[in-house]
Amino acid sequence: MRHWIPTSIFFFFLLLGSYAQAQVDSARVNRSPYHVIYNHLYYLQESDYDPAKAARSFPADTPDPVRAAIRLKQILDGKGIYVDVDKLPKDPDYTDEVNEMPVYTLSQMDSRITVAQSNDGRWFYSETTLASIPDLYKETFPLALDLRSRFHQEVWQNRFLGVELWQWLGLMALLLIFSIAFVLIRAVITPIMERFLKKRLGGLWAAEDEHKGLIRMLALIVSTRTVLYLLPSLHLSPRLGSVLIKSLEILTVFLVILLLVKLVALAFRFLAKAATRTENTMDDQLLPVIQPIITAIIWVLGTIQVLSMLEVNVTALLAGVSIGGLAIALAAQDTVKNFFGSLMIFLDKPFQIGDWIHFDGLDGTVEKVGVRSTRIRTFANSLTYVPNAKLADSVVDNMGLRQYRRYNTNISITYDTHPDTIERFVQGIRELVEAHPTTRKDYYEVHLNGMGASSLNILLYVFFEASNWSDELKAKHQLIYAILDLAHHMGVRFAFPTQTLHVEEFPGAGITTPSPKEPEEMENAMADRLAKAREYFQRTDTSNSDHFKPLGGA
Repeated sequence: MRHWIPTSIFFFFLLLGSYAQAQVDSARVNRSPYHVIYNHLYYLQESDYDPAKAARSFPADTPDPVRAAIRLKQILDGKGIYVDVDKLPKDPDYTDEVNEMPVYTLSQMDSRITVAQSNDGRWFYSETTLASIPDLYKETFPLALDLRSRFHQEVWQNRFLGVELWQWLGLMALLLIFSIAFVLIRAVITPIMERFLKKRLGGLWAAEDEHKGLIRMLALIVSTRTVLYLLPSLHLSPRLGSVLIKSLEILTVFLVILLLVKLVALAFRFLAKAATRTENTMDDQLLPVIQPIITAIIWVLGTIQVLSMLEVNVTALLAGVSIGGLAIALAAQDTVKNFFGSLMIFLDKPFQIGDWIHFDGLDGTVEKVGVRSTRIRTFANSLTYVPNAKLADSVVDNMGLRQYRRYNTNISITYDTHPDTIERFVQGIRELVEAHPTTRKDYYEVHLNGMGASSLNILLYVFFEASNWSDELKAKHQLIYAILDLAHHMGVRFAFPTQTLHVEEFPGAGITTPSPKEPEEMENAMADRLAKAREYFQRTDTSNSDHFKPLGGA
């Protein structure tokens, strides 16, 4: 009896302490996001299964809180959302860093699952979460397959490596479904894709390996999404389900990135072919610059999506990258200037590929406009790289945009040429200019313009309609050749800067100065050479210097 009383008192206080501890635990359930989520998940484990206690994480006015607690746990497991309770905030006054509200988002994979603080300071699953549970459940388990109840026999509940036998069977079935779906989808898509590519794109996508790779990626994406669609029905453990689902989702993102990169390559191949039909050669240069930029953007967005799946705080990461990017930009101002200079060149289009430009004492032909610099081939055949920032700020004289190419020269003839011969020769040159197919007929000058130290100078000032330097040279060749032929048949001699002792008459030799031809003879010679020149202009092709043929006649 003496021993019974102390023992009874001991057990009384022990039960009282346990009851008090239970009351304390109950009071702490809604203290912080950590306590709410921990209470919910802890009492839905197999070893401590008590849905009624798990329901304490929901507001008191929740309709059927036990069902809501069970459904939300199934949604978390089905979506592969693994909760690391050690990382949950325990601060009763927790606020979100982004919106500064007392709301905690359980996972970045689905922002609808949140815990919020009520007006009395207690934490519960939010009203948004409660309202979203039916939709979330349908999204997670669209087929409503209750496979666990169909494999309720004890033999199927045995575990191997922590996974029940019926779940192993389900995983093998999913692998088989993946293989069948891949083969069927590829078999269906291949003929459709081939017909489309041949009809719409012709030879742009003729390479068999390329279009097969595109079809293969499409089939892999659809097959992977099919497995993700069915995987939640296996009710795998939270950790294993999270690993499998995240792995498949990351694989899907990677496949989508590769698919988009191939589609971008296809689109730019089509645009490159279209650019060859335009007169603007900058299109050909712009496309190779834009394509890698778009490809890089696709990879960056895909990487951000993968980081979000891995529960990385993308907002904080982007903020850090922005600060780092600012520091890099300050350290690489010249590179940034050159990049924007290239954008200005592409937008303003002051020149095209192949144009002859002149700026800051440099002459050359534009070969390539890159992201940082422009490559110019000088007339000495050297290659000059000019920073785009400098080029964008310079005064550029685009010789390639000239509609007409000027030719300004003096034709020097000897002083002993008779004035009548000079007049007829000048008139003959004018008629040659009129007869030439590419000269500007409304603006040219041919005149006896000066008396030099050793010659009489005839000004030849004409313009050729030529799109490039090569055509300009060919046009000059034609005109000069015709002038030389005209001078030869009219008896006009060309002077050159020399000093000679001129003797008017030698004994026995008579007068050495050549006498002019008779007017009728010169007229006939000029008419004959003009006719020959017109035939010559018609025979010669300014696009091919190999077609030049000598004038007919003696």
